Amino acid sequence: MIKASHSGNPALGIRPFMVVLQSDRLSIETLPDALPFQTLEVEDWEGVFKKLSSFRPGCLLVDFDADRDQLLQQIRGFADQGIRYSVVGVTADRSRRTLHQALRHGFIDLVPHPLESRLLVEAVEDAFQADGAGKDSLCNLRSGFGRLTPKEREVLPQLLLGVTSRRLAGELNVSYQTIDRHKKRVIEKMNVSNMTELAMKLFRQY
Repeated sequence: MIKASHSGNPALGIRPFMVVLQSDRLSIETLPDALPFQTLEVEDWEGVFKKLSSFRPGCLLVDFDADRDQLLQQIRGFADQGIRYSVVGVTADRSRRTLHQALRHGFIDLVPHPLESRLLVEAVEDAFQADGAGKDSLCNLRSGFGRLTPKEREVLPQLLLGVTSRRLAGELNVSYQTIDRHKKRVIEKMNVSNMTELAMKLFRQY
């Protein structure tokens, strides 16, 4: 197993949970019995976002060997928007290249396939700790994203880049007052004072 170090504790009294991204080899049915945490299964990345934007610390379990390029592209795509998950991968490939690739993309751990209960539980509990650590935890940031409307999520990347409301309004063919309203609501929902503070939270190194 690999280990990424994290400090802090998930919010007291909130039970974390694991989301399994279903693949040909990985599903709830293929997991060891009697795991000490709640486990949910989703079929796609939309389901991942919905389940892991719920104000509860959690982690994502994925098959690291199934269409790895697409998997890493999806994780990078979310990270580019500031949305990060605490991810544990399952792999039969124990090469150094695989381990480095997982670490580079922010995986908390890789556990060997076939799955052994003790190793899986240790990795998932580390992921829970990482996900719920601190006021600006990954869990809290994702939960903020979960409150945004589709329009607010659409304009957010440009606002984070410093594009002015008038310019963005022209590009989207709406009034600049509309963009200003979106911006104000994003700031409120993400619990920040301004877009600069939000950018610092979203794109800091974890």
